[in-house]
Amino acid sequence: MDIKCRKTICKHNKGQCCFACCVDIDKNTVCKSYDKNIEKENEKNDFSKRMFESAPEYENFRHIKNVFLNCEAKDCIFNNDGKCRANGITIIDDNEKSSCATYLFEE
Repeated sequence: MDIKCRKTICKHNKGQCCFACCVDIDKNTVCKSYDKNIEKENEKNDFSKRMFESAPEYENFRHIKNVFLNCEAKDCIFNNDGKCRANGITIIDDNEKSSCATYLFEE
């Protein structure tokens, strides 16, 4: 499963990919697996440290083949009895939250 993550200060984020073995999305589509990495946050805020760095490399795959993707957003079309059945998801950095952008409302 392809899990992209824009929450760059998360401990599980490597090259915009999530490497957590279990990802939990709550009923409000917030990623509960997000784990803030203070060192990454300090690097992000220290612009002078990365001023002359080249663009980051992006991973195209996960090294973890099996991932448990649990979802409490019952009205999402990808939710199948609490498990996500999407081919991949994207977590976005949404004003201090980490939200699932793959969420699609089922009417």
